[in-house]
Amino acid sequence: MPEILPDDVQALRDALETSSEDVTVTLSLTRKSAEKVLELLEAERSTGAVVVPVKDQFTSTEAAALLGMSRPTLMKLVDAGAVEHVRVGTHRRIPMTALVEYQRQRQLEHDASVAAAEEFRSNITFGGNR
Repeated sequence: MPEILPDDVQALRDALETSSEDVTVTLSLTRKSAEKVLELLEAERSTGAVVVPVKDQFTSTEAAALLGMSRPTLMKLVDAGAVEHVRVGTHRRIPMTALVEYQRQRQLEHDASVAAAEEFRSNITFGGNR
Protein backbone atom coordinates (compact mmCIF):
# COMPACT_ATOMS: atom_id res chain seq x y z
CA MET A 1 0.00 0.00 0.00
CA PRO A 2 1.53 3.36 -0.99
CA GLU A 3 1.81 6.12 1.60
CA ILE A 4 -1.15 8.09 0.22
CA LEU A 5 -3.33 6.61 -2.49
CA PRO A 6 -3.67 8.70 -5.67
CA ASP A 7 -7.49 8.59 -5.42
CA ASP A 8 -7.26 10.04 -1.89
CA VAL A 9 -5.07 12.89 -3.11
CA GLN A 10 -7.58 13.67 -5.85
CA ALA A 11 -10.50 13.46 -3.39
CA LEU A 12 -8.78 16.03 -1.16
CA ARG A 13 -8.05 18.32 -4.12
CA ASP A 14 -11.67 18.08 -5.29
CA ALA A 15 -13.00 18.84 -1.79
CA LEU A 16 -10.76 21.90 -1.50
CA GLU A 17 -11.79 23.19 -4.92
CA THR A 18 -15.52 22.86 -4.25
CA SER A 19 -15.60 24.34 -0.74
CA SER A 20 -14.56 27.72 0.62
CA GLU A 21 -15.25 26.64 4.21
CA ASP A 22 -14.41 23.52 6.23
CA VAL A 23 -13.64 20.43 4.19
CA THR A 24 -14.77 16.90 5.03
CA VAL A 25 -13.06 14.06 3.22
CA THR A 26 -12.21 10.45 4.09
CA LEU A 27 -8.65 9.30 3.39
CA SER A 28 -6.87 5.97 3.68
CA LEU A 29 -3.37 6.51 5.10
CA THR A 30 -0.60 4.28 6.24
CA ARG A 31 0.16 4.54 9.96
CA LYS A 32 3.35 6.51 9.23
CA SER A 33 1.47 9.03 7.07
CA ALA A 34 -1.26 9.38 9.69
CA GLU A 35 1.37 10.06 12.37
CA LYS A 36 2.92 12.76 10.17
CA VAL A 37 -0.47 14.40 9.57
CA LEU A 38 -1.12 14.36 13.32
CA GLU A 39 2.28 15.97 14.04
CA LEU A 40 1.54 18.64 11.46
CA LEU A 41 -1.87 19.43 12.97
CA GLU A 42 -0.47 19.50 16.51
CA ALA A 43 2.36 21.83 15.46
CA GLU A 44 -0.10 24.20 13.80
CA ARG A 45 -2.37 24.18 16.86
CA SER A 46 0.41 24.73 19.41
CA THR A 47 2.59 27.28 17.62
CA GLY A 48 0.44 28.60 14.80
CA ALA A 49 3.22 27.78 12.39
CA VAL A 50 3.54 24.75 10.21
CA VAL A 51 6.88 23.31 9.19
CA VAL A 52 6.82 20.28 6.96
CA PRO A 53 9.99 18.29 7.57
CA VAL A 54 11.48 16.23 4.81
CA LYS A 55 13.00 13.78 7.24
CA ASP A 56 12.29 12.24 10.65
CA GLN A 57 15.62 13.02 12.34
CA PHE A 58 17.89 16.05 12.19
CA THR A 59 21.51 16.74 13.02
CA SER A 60 22.07 19.03 15.98
CA THR A 61 22.97 21.87 13.60
CA GLU A 62 19.78 21.40 11.57
CA ALA A 63 17.63 21.08 14.71
CA ALA A 64 19.14 24.23 16.21
CA ALA A 65 18.38 26.16 13.02
CA LEU A 66 14.78 24.90 13.02
CA LEU A 67 14.37 26.02 16.64
CA GLY A 68 16.02 29.37 15.98
CA MET A 69 18.85 28.90 18.46
CA SER A 70 22.57 28.21 18.42
CA ARG A 71 23.90 24.68 18.34
CA PRO A 72 25.63 25.07 21.75
CA THR A 73 22.32 26.18 23.30
CA LEU A 74 20.54 23.17 21.79
CA MET A 75 23.26 20.83 23.06
CA LYS A 76 22.81 22.24 26.60
CA LEU A 77 19.08 21.47 26.31
CA VAL A 78 19.84 17.96 25.04
CA ASP A 79 22.34 17.36 27.87
CA ALA A 80 19.78 18.62 30.42
CA GLY A 81 17.13 16.26 29.01
CA ALA A 82 14.85 19.08 27.81
CA VAL A 83 15.12 17.90 24.19
CA GLU A 84 15.10 14.19 23.41
CA HIS A 85 17.69 12.70 21.12
CA VAL A 86 18.86 9.39 19.74
CA ARG A 87 22.39 8.17 19.15
CA VAL A 88 23.50 7.19 15.67
CA GLY A 89 26.97 5.84 16.23
CA THR A 90 28.76 8.63 18.09
CA HIS A 91 26.44 11.34 16.74
CA ARG A 92 23.23 12.68 18.23
CA ARG A 93 20.13 13.04 16.11
CA ILE A 94 17.06 14.98 17.13
CA PRO A 95 13.73 13.41 16.08
CA MET A 96 11.14 15.73 14.58
CA THR A 97 8.73 14.68 17.32
CA ALA A 98 11.21 15.99 19.93
CA LEU A 99 11.42 19.36 18.14
CA VAL A 100 7.63 19.68 17.99
CA GLU A 101 7.31 18.70 21.66
CA TYR A 102 9.98 21.20 22.73
CA GLN A 103 8.25 23.99 20.77
CA ARG A 104 4.89 23.04 22.27
CA GLN A 105 6.31 23.05 25.79
CA ARG A 106 8.06 26.38 25.21
CA GLN A 107 4.79 27.91 23.97
CA LEU A 108 2.91 26.62 27.04
CA GLU A 109 5.56 28.10 29.35
CA HIS A 110 5.40 31.41 27.48
CA ASP A 111 1.61 31.53 27.76
CA ALA A 112 1.82 30.80 31.51
CA SER A 113 4.43 33.54 32.00
CA VAL A 114 2.30 36.08 30.13
CA ALA A 115 -0.72 35.16 32.26
CA ALA A 116 1.30 35.46 35.48
CA ALA A 117 2.69 38.85 34.44
CA GLU A 118 -0.78 40.07 33.57
CA GLU A 119 -2.13 38.92 36.94
CA PHE A 120 0.78 40.61 38.74
CA ARG A 121 0.21 43.84 36.79
CA SER A 122 -3.48 43.86 37.68
CA ASN A 123 -2.64 43.56 41.42
CA ILE A 124 -0.17 46.47 41.55
CA THR A 125 -1.29 49.67 43.24
CA PHE A 126 0.40 53.04 42.83
CA GLY A 127 0.55 56.02 45.17
CA GLY A 128 -1.15 54.24 48.04
CA ASN A 129 -4.38 53.64 46.10
CA ARG A 130 -5.95 50.33 46.93
